[in-house]
Amino acid sequence: MNFSKNKRSYFFISAFFALLSMSGFTQGKDYITEIDQNFNTIDVINWLSAGPFPSVYYPGNEKHESMRNGYAIDFLQEVGGETGAQIQHGTNLYLPSGKVLEFKPANWDRAYLDLPDLYGDEAPACAYLYAEIKCKKKQEVFFHVGINDAGKVWLNGKQIISHPLDGPAEKSDEIVKVDLKKGVNQLLVKIDQAGGEWGAYFQIYSRNAQEQYLNSKVDHGKSLSDQNGVATLVSHHILCKEENRYIGWPTICKTREGELLVVFSGDRDQHVCPFGITQMVRSIDNGETWSDPETINNTPLDDRDAGIIQIKDGTLVVSWFTSLAFDRESFYINNPSWKRHAAKLGPETRERWLGNWIRRSTDNGRTWEEPVKQNGTAPHGPIELNDGRLLYVGTGKLKGEKVNSVEESKDGGKSWQLIATIPIPEDEDIGHYHEPHVAELPDGKLVAQIRYQPETKRLSFMRQSESHDGGQTWTVTHETPLWGYPPHLIVLDNGWLLSVYGVRRKPYSERACISKDGGLTWDIENEIILKDAMNSDLGYPASVQLDDGSIFTVYYQIDKAGEKTCMMGTKWRLKE
Repeated sequence: MNFSKNKRSYFFISAFFALLSMSGFTQGKDYITEIDQNFNTIDVINWLSAGPFPSVYYPGNEKHESMRNGYAIDFLQEVGGETGAQIQHGTNLYLPSGKVLEFKPANWDRAYLDLPDLYGDEAPACAYLYAEIKCKKKQEVFFHVGINDAGKVWLNGKQIISHPLDGPAEKSDEIVKVDLKKGVNQLLVKIDQAGGEWGAYFQIYSRNAQEQYLNSKVDHGKSLSDQNGVATLVSHHILCKEENRYIGWPTICKTREGELLVVFSGDRDQHVCPFGITQMVRSIDNGETWSDPETINNTPLDDRDAGIIQIKDGTLVVSWFTSLAFDRESFYINNPSWKRHAAKLGPETRERWLGNWIRRSTDNGRTWEEPVKQNGTAPHGPIELNDGRLLYVGTGKLKGEKVNSVEESKDGGKSWQLIATIPIPEDEDIGHYHEPHVAELPDGKLVAQIRYQPETKRLSFMRQSESHDGGQTWTVTHETPLWGYPPHLIVLDNGWLLSVYGVRRKPYSERACISKDGGLTWDIENEIILKDAMNSDLGYPASVQLDDGSIFTVYYQIDKAGEKTCMMGTKWRLKE
């Protein structure tokens, strides 16, 4: 009798767990993934998880990307910190609010680790996943990771992935080669949530699987261009790498002597930090080789987004803006040197240097004049018009309100005057407008394109406006078919208008599009992918046309997995 009762109890318990395992999320399994030397690919689906932690959201503006302080805060300090955390089932974490969070089993039966299964749709919020990878011997493997939204990954206490930008998670967004040691390898993932979906993919590829993966991928920058018959890739180039330093946001110009000059923000810790400086590299052989970087600006603040032109008298004009976006307590927790730096910045220094700047050189960059301020800013700076004026379309302020600003200089950049603003439709928000650029057509028509980034990112099609009176008045902005940002515009020798821009959605890439009718229409059917990228931290491309008719486009992105961003370039040619 008792035996039968036990059998019935066993049956019901077994049935209960079977039903539980059919759902997307189950609890009670372990957090160890075992691999041997003969595996191909493995989805890591068994974890411990703790959350949700608070994460205050800071919306983006014309100065910096949106971000949340949960991405920067180390919530694991009481258990050794993110680089040395001692975690096991039941490890408790105590929040200042008095709330206690516990590392509990979190196991999925599918590749996507869906955190709302655990924590609902709370946003903004942050959570950790912890797993152990057990190996019978030391071996080289490849982590394929996709994170939604921002996130970081540590292996055995060493950070191997930093993904600071928002966006959907897709398999193989980030690929990192790692050496797993014999025995237990500790894996920690942090995922910060802005809204919408929240989770990650985490796969391990063997060397053979990685080779198969690479063989299956298409070199979009070459093959797409060849397939559509529009453009031909000539070559890809590394312009500048700074070891363990972050580089971003370049602009290129070609001087009267044929020298190529590229300016950018270099020597940085990361995307946002206090230490960015304006640097420049040179090429005298059409981009085949490049000089070591030379420093133009090193203010007490973060020097960002450099633009450069050479005007008719030979003067170089460089633009940039300074930022205090790093000055947040949440950043200082993991970066105490930033706080020490900020403490040295008194009110007078902050007031003196915070703003949008122009600097001139009349001796090809050997010396630079004192900087002057403008109202607005844009990543690629001003242009020179056929009548000799400099025109700067940027994002600025009028009576304390944000505007699409238009400034002119009649003295080669020594002084600037606001002459117009670019109107937008009544149903659009000026807060979604950022980082414009402008070009002048041979007939004097001005075409400006503007980064447009609403909350719904799939609607981030660039906006455009035109002026027929030298920048005094402008049409109301209208949508283009170009998805990406920010723009850089030049008029080619044949009169066509070229726009280049970065695409921070899959396939991540630097892209180009042509208008043969002065910006009235854009040949989006033959959009050109200049260079694929491994994640969304990319872009800000800018172009020049070389004497042989080819085009050299520069941009920033990661060259190799595990590295920080660098300055890169693509030489390519349109097919007439």
